[in-house]
Amino acid sequence: MANTLGSVSNGKAIAQRALTILVDRFPFLTQGVTDFSDVPARKGDVITTHLVSVGTASAYDTTNGYVANDRTQTDKTISLSNLIHSTISIRDDEKASSQINLIERFAASAAYAVGKSMVDSVLANITSGNFTSTLTVAAGALTYRGVTSLGYTLDNSKVPSVNRFAVVSPDNYASLLNDSSIVANAQLNADKIGTGRIGLVNNINVFNYTALPSAVSKGFAAQQEALLVAARLPEVPENFPGLVENVTEPESGLSMQMREWFNPNLGQTFRSYIILFGTGVGSGSSLVRLV
Repeated sequence: MANTLGSVSNGKAIAQRALTILVDRFPFLTQGVTDFSDVPARKGDVITTHLVSVGTASAYDTTNGYVANDRTQTDKTISLSNLIHSTISIRDDEKASSQINLIERFAASAAYAVGKSMVDSVLANITSGNFTSTLTVAAGALTYRGVTSLGYTLDNSKVPSVNRFAVVSPDNYASLLNDSSIVANAQLNADKIGTGRIGLVNNINVFNYTALPSAVSKGFAAQQEALLVAARLPEVPENFPGLVENVTEPESGLSMQMREWFNPNLGQTFRSYIILFGTGVGSGSSLVRLV
């Protein structure tokens, strides 16, 4: 099947742009505990990350000075079980037949495909068995008061107040945007009306996602240590007959690999944008499901 394309652009530039779009479109992907690296790995490799307990502050002791407080570090393992890609092919006759901006077109397509796969894998960890805490809210009826209740529920579970976020369904997101406590408050409003991005509410960074799984179809609120995601670059096959470029999104540290090769028999150039990743459950008390 023929593509509708513009002139062929640099594959690395497309990969870099795709990563930027991915993080922008799925910002909550980086809200959990992330272990991103550009170190090569193989599918099935196991990554060990860590959850560190909240410490306490102590007064200076005139006899013993600065006495160290103990910390508890819990090891969590994540299997890099997901090798995902977004691959395109471009025929020779397509390369010179159009002026469409390939960087934007393919970056957006690759970003959505790869990003949605990662997000869906992370959210699949949110089950009633992994996270038992709930808050009842009618569909499409989430308000400022409800977000406050989510924060209160996390407080009751002794969850740290920093790095909290919520991902809610479109109808609940719309309900928040229609809540005068949020959009009519000069201190809270900022650019919410213009951008449609809610941002911080009661110290919880609120996001919207259109494909929440059934266990959290209304949404959830969590602290950073509830969900885990690790990503690496795949190893390059030996004697790979083409070009390999690795790119990294600087803010998140997430890396993507671009592979390009040409099939002379077909007269086609192939490009794959690839990420190797795994997800897991962190602290079971650090997430509240809306039901």
